[in-house]
Amino acid sequence: MEFGLHGLLVRYSNVATDIMIAAETGYDAVELHTDKLDRYLASGFTGKDINKLLDKHKMKVSCIDIIGEVETQDPANFEKVMAKAELLTDTAVEIGCSTIQLNAFMELADRSEKENIDLTASNIRKICELGKKKGIRFQYEGAAWTPIHSLEQCQKLVEEVGMDNFGFVIDFWHFWA
Repeated sequence: MEFGLHGLLVRYSNVATDIMIAAETGYDAVELHTDKLDRYLASGFTGKDINKLLDKHKMKVSCIDIIGEVETQDPANFEKVMAKAELLTDTAVEIGCSTIQLNAFMELADRSEKENIDLTASNIRKICELGKKKGIRFQYEGAAWTPIHSLEQCQKLVEEVGMDNFGFVIDFWHFWA
């Protein structure tokens, strides 16, 4: 089993510091949080720069965490989600990270479970199609406060998406939150 430093564990640091902390504290990998990754890339750095840091610290990226709001039914917002998916997919390929995490939030909270799963799955399928072309897989995390959060609901979502580069990750914290 490998251990990865979650990007929110050191919430107010940056990509370079997360990689250094993970290496210096004995982790096998680092999970890059998108808020930090967005700032890093917006500052003019690239995946090549991340690779230099990873090589320097003998570290790897286990996951990019997260593309959020994957359930959105607002066309303009979904366009932003897809643009984020494309950017992070390209970055993941460049840094040798095979997995990107997806989360749905509360936009569909007033809908039935079936509608939540069907609508969210439709969007996730589009994201997975983008990633499949580049060898990227996606994991869904059912956050405790969201409509799709139980093991049963997550399994239904995986079945509805129906793509081999999609699954779910279990964060046990969410079972007790």
